Amino acid sequence: MANGVNAKAQEVINDYSPERRHAIDKIQEKFKCCGADSYADWSQSAGWEKHDAVPDSCCVVKSEGCGQDKEKAHKKGCLWAISVFLLKNLVWVGAVCIALGVTEVFGVLVGVCLCLDIKRKNYENIS
Repeated sequence: MANGVNAKAQEVINDYSPERRHAIDKIQEKFKCCGADSYADWSQSAGWEKHDAVPDSCCVVKSEGCGQDKEKAHKKGCLWAISVFLLKNLVWVGAVCIALGVTEVFGVLVGVCLCLDIKRKNYENIS
């Protein structure tokens, strides 16, 4: 699965079309990353004309034309940055799922106790 995700990320970077630019730039800005694996991915991108530069969204301090200097760009790739983000938040998602599961089990136990109590006391039906 990791190879499929990596291949798709490389494909998106390679096809830096006007339709995808905004999304790619937002991802690079939010996750403070550049390219799929590293900033070097941009030197091989067919959709990116300036192979000796990176998009401005890769820059540590974003300014017009800052991508001309690769030293000012983030070095880590976006696949790594997104993986770290997902792993950090996976703990919270797991904790919420466990809490909901415990609540469900507690609800079932209360329901079973109520059914047993009703059966044991033989309540009369009022008709």
